Amino acid sequence: MAAPLKTPLGFNPIPATPSLAAPVESAAPSGLLGQAKATFAKVQKFREVLNLPNPGTYEGVNREVKNTFLTNHIFDGARCDITKVLTPNFQVTHSFAMGSAVAPSSYNFGTAFIGQQSFLSGNLDTDGNVQARANYAWNSGNVSKVQAQLSNTPGHSMLQVEQDYNGRDFNLNIKGVNPSPIDGTGIFIGSYLQSVSQHLALGAEALYQRPTPGQEETTLSYVAKYTGNDYIATAQWQGFGALSAAYYLRYSEKVDFGTEIQILTAGGRRDAVATVGGKFEFRRSTFRGQVDTTGKVSAVLEEKIVPGFSFLISGEMDHGKGQSRFGLGMMWEV
Repeated sequence: MAAPLKTPLGFNPIPATPSLAAPVESAAPSGLLGQAKATFAKVQKFREVLNLPNPGTYEGVNREVKNTFLTNHIFDGARCDITKVLTPNFQVTHSFAMGSAVAPSSYNFGTAFIGQQSFLSGNLDTDGNVQARANYAWNSGNVSKVQAQLSNTPGHSMLQVEQDYNGRDFNLNIKGVNPSPIDGTGIFIGSYLQSVSQHLALGAEALYQRPTPGQEETTLSYVAKYTGNDYIATAQWQGFGALSAAYYLRYSEKVDFGTEIQILTAGGRRDAVATVGGKFEFRRSTFRGQVDTTGKVSAVLEEKIVPGFSFLISGEMDHGKGQSRFGLGMMWEV
């Protein structure tokens, strides 16, 4: 039997035991991919600290001004829209139009389904034109959209696919119009709008056209949007030589004003048009008025007679061309 190992006087050895490894600090990211991830994480953290608002969509930077104007409200002749709500999510619409100086008499049948995540609509008119639209929201900020139009008129049929993504402080949109995967033709549009402060947002849009395999064109556009407490100011430059600026004022809960100027400089032209419009909401009626520098004055009055029934009066005078239009209509929801 071996004798125990002797140690110097006053020295007490500690039994050998497995030691715990000291924590190792994470190494700095190496390589291009690691550095890119680290930079992206820093940018994301900085954006969270800023807490910037979502700026909305690129194509909707002038939405408030457009809603004030009469672009989608003016009409002439006689018009009647009858809407029947069949279920809380499904409705049908019958639209009649006659006596217009710019369009023939027509009848349009429309349907719409509104779900929690989806939206479907379709329209069919007396000329055989069919329009369909479908939206599906994958989540609160990611929406896929498809629009289609079938027409007997050559060149009027259309298919558009679109993907819209709303982030915390930005919006990204990609769309294709009549895309052909066989020869790569079509119109492709990508836009990005980013908030850079609590009030200012900057964005850009790229448009790529390829009508034929041997012909292509690219156009870049830029936009700036400033949102105040009760107003919105925007400026936009389009690569083909068009400059526009708009200003929207929320004067009160029932009064809105909008103004816009468009300047075209393409091909040596120097054309400009300025438009001013106002929207006034009363207890049982809504009045919209608009005037522009070409001498055109327009107005639309919507009078709510009873709940679900409205009477419309529309008028437009073009002093530059010496022409005028007048329309009467009604909207009935049953």
